[in-house]
Amino acid sequence: MLGTTYVAQVFMGTTDYVMLAIMLLVSMSIGVFFAISGRKNTTKAEYLLGSRRLGMLPVCLSLFATFSSAISLLGVPAEVYTYGTMVFYTGVAIVLAYLTAIVTIVPLLHPLKVTSVYEYLEMRFQWRFMRLLGTFIGVVSSVSYMTIALLSPALALQTAVDLPLWMSIVLVGTVGTVYTAIGGIKSVVWTDVFQTVIIFGGIVVILLK
Repeated sequence: MLGTTYVAQVFMGTTDYVMLAIMLLVSMSIGVFFAISGRKNTTKAEYLLGSRRLGMLPVCLSLFATFSSAISLLGVPAEVYTYGTMVFYTGVAIVLAYLTAIVTIVPLLHPLKVTSVYEYLEMRFQWRFMRLLGTFIGVVSSVSYMTIALLSPALALQTAVDLPLWMSIVLVGTVGTVYTAIGGIKSVVWTDVFQTVIIFGGIVVILLK
């Protein structure tokens, strides 16, 4: 009929499922590798900090992957499309905040060899309650963020290829939890490096197409 728009429903094919399985298997394999290779050294410093011997490049790429989740990849383009480029100033503010932290906070915390900022709170105020309070706020913040970080790609997959919402959340959440738990920070960093390569590769392919 005149004026009627038909939208074809897209479903995941065999290749799509294979690529999804490869991504999950590689991520899990990285966790298993570091779990096996690091079993002779099971100290807290090794598990949480990689014995403080992680290279600058993988750590930078890991931080990029951490703060550039589906929330950024889906949310920022939608924000710009709907409201314009004002969101750009948020990026400027973040860069300025990082530069300020480099010359103020990092020189303070790095020589102390603390495991987390919560440990510093207890040292600074000589009160364990401050550490527990900071930890509680941090856990609530992280859980809230991860909820949206898991929901965003799940909604995209559900809309684009009709993949059930619960399946995406369970798959990604389970794999991420397992490789983090068994491999420690080294597993997280190198998995993030792998995922960063996938992110940039996907963006390049989309732009070329």
